Amino acid sequence: MFLYNTTFSVEASAVAQWENWMKRNYFPSLANLLPDASYRIWEIMPAEEQPESSTFSCQWICNTPDELAVINKYSAALLSNLSGSFGDKCLYFSTILRKPQQF
Repeated sequence: MFLYNTTFSVEASAVAQWENWMKRNYFPSLANLLPDASYRIWEIMPAEEQPESSTFSCQWICNTPDELAVINKYSAALLSNLSGSFGDKCLYFSTILRKPQQF
């Protein structure tokens, strides 16, 4: 099992617009490509409150390396559109997590 994680830092003034973009563009596009993959989204709660921004983690759960490759390719393409819409009001980076076999 793999997790394709993208962490987003979104300025407070852009959170509602970002949520709308994710629901209308990002989630449906990837879900159509990979009907067997699922996703979760979490708000990251910092130890010290940061009222000027919110941080979110979007995790796609992939069962095969092929699913992971599709998300890795198409997520980057979709997120390049996000940069054009939000500029520096929404920053992000992606990581891939793999569950170790011994656990």
